[in-house]
Amino acid sequence: MGRGRKQKRGDIVRIDIGGGKQFYAVALTPPLFAFLDGISEHGEPVQDVQDRGVLFKLWVMDRAAKSGRWPIVGTVEPSAVSALDGAVFFKQDLIAGSITAYDTKVSTESPLSFEDADRLECAAVWSAEHVEDRLRDHVNGISNKWWASMRPRR
Repeated sequence: MGRGRKQKRGDIVRIDIGGGKQFYAVALTPPLFAFLDGISEHGEPVQDVQDRGVLFKLWVMDRAAKSGRWPIVGTVEPSAVSALDGAVFFKQDLIAGSITAYDTKVSTESPLSFEDADRLECAAVWSAEHVEDRLRDHVNGISNKWWASMRPRR
């Protein structure tokens, strides 16, 4: 596997999930990525994937692109990146049980109900392998064990 480079805001990466299937993601403010909806079975032009809806947004370890595992295949316009950037994640203090919302655009936390937290992603940095597992499970219509392990607890 060839060496890549650290992704920059606006880079589109291709994620191979096996069986000839691929997903694409847009690098936002590091380490945030927006994973785009729609499976590809062959390389598609960047202009064909950049307008897809967003499946989910996650923080991802730098080495996904730096290692060449997720090759950078193009870039999107700065205005499109700005429209996608930012996410709200939940954080939970597992000792006290308190839950907060963390807004990445303004770097603030605020109290959050369990029900609202259960609709958000957990504030965690994912490995490339775990994201790939989640995308495969999405294709197969099954719950992902990594995602399930990070759900808020009552």
